[in-house]
Amino acid sequence: LGHILDEKGEKMSKSKGNVVDPWEVINKYGIDALRWYFFTINPPGESKRFAIRDVEERLRRFILTLSNVLIFYKTYATSDKQQATSLLDKWILSQLNQTIKVVRNNLDKYEVTQAARPIDEFVDDLSRWWLRRSRKRFSGADGENASAVLKIVLEELSKLIAPFTPFLAEYIWRELNNKSSVHLTDYPKPQIRLIDKKLEEQMNFARGIAAKGLALRAEAGIKVRQPLSKLQIPNPKSQIPNELLELIKEEVNVKEIIFGGDFELDVNITKELKEEGIIRELARQIQEMRKDGGLI
Repeated sequence: LGHILDEKGEKMSKSKGNVVDPWEVINKYGIDALRWYFFTINPPGESKRFAIRDVEERLRRFILTLSNVLIFYKTYATSDKQQATSLLDKWILSQLNQTIKVVRNNLDKYEVTQAARPIDEFVDDLSRWWLRRSRKRFSGADGENASAVLKIVLEELSKLIAPFTPFLAEYIWRELNNKSSVHLTDYPKPQIRLIDKKLEEQMNFARGIAAKGLALRAEAGIKVRQPLSKLQIPNPKSQIPNELLELIKEEVNVKEIIFGGDFELDVNITKELKEEGIIRELARQIQEMRKDGGLI
């Protein structure tokens, strides 16, 4: 294994006063956060410039994010007996199985860093896209399907991360009402039939459009809660399913998407749109007050 250096790249020594006590780090951030840091920073044989802020970042970005997804599931889940029906669900299951495939291939080659990083990226996709775009579904007619898909994802993830972050894996596994230890289960194998490369490309395209739409909003100084009339996007090379267009509309908060030669956001706020924005903001504030009062 490579040497653990200080963040300036110098060898740690007591005489220099740059030694980091590993137990202080473990007691403050947890062993899994430290393990995940070492697995994802660079390959095992290379020297590591150790910085506490990087361990904090792994704790926040991965450990706490995945823990919060579990909390959301336990709070809002309604069933685990339905099947994936929406393109959003099929996309996350495709991403999951593609990740499992990549992780297994890299572990078979003893490429631990190349195995860990795709998991990190998947958790980011799960939290920042699938869950954010699925929140309303959990309280609607499609709640059972969303719950079932999230449980599948969390169970497979807990098995996938077991060699990397064993305590987090066991915690998630047990919280999903599994009786035996996750470390006694078989390591997950990819279900190739669920991998849909075309859908993944379409979703990446849709997410890119949404990001540009939000950037145009930021440029104009208009909050996302304020509805706008339309977003014009370039004609896509391949047809985007209407379901993904709806995701873009929800993410950017526009009433309509039209196709043209370039990106253009209609920033004209009519009286009706302004009133709708005020109502949304009022609803948000009421929800915050309910949350603060312990009524949610």
